[in-house]
Amino acid sequence: MPEGVVQWFDPDRGVGLIRQEGDEFDIPMEQSAVHVSRSWPLLRGERVVFDITLDSEGRRADNIHRAWWSDCE
Repeated sequence: MPEGVVQWFDPDRGVGLIRQEGDEFDIPMEQSAVHVSRSWPLLRGERVVFDITLDSEGRRADNIHRAWWSDCE
């Protein structure tokens, strides 16, 4: 799974951006792809792991988890 850093995330709107390591472009994300508690939302600068999917609008982050969570599996 690629790793990246949350650039911003608005839990009220359910959208945000992730910057993948080694990439200069941000990848959009939606709340439905985030596997964390809504009571403990993602924060700017937080490290995450995720999958990248392609849709009609380009790349999207999917199956998003905090980076430390993936070490627990």
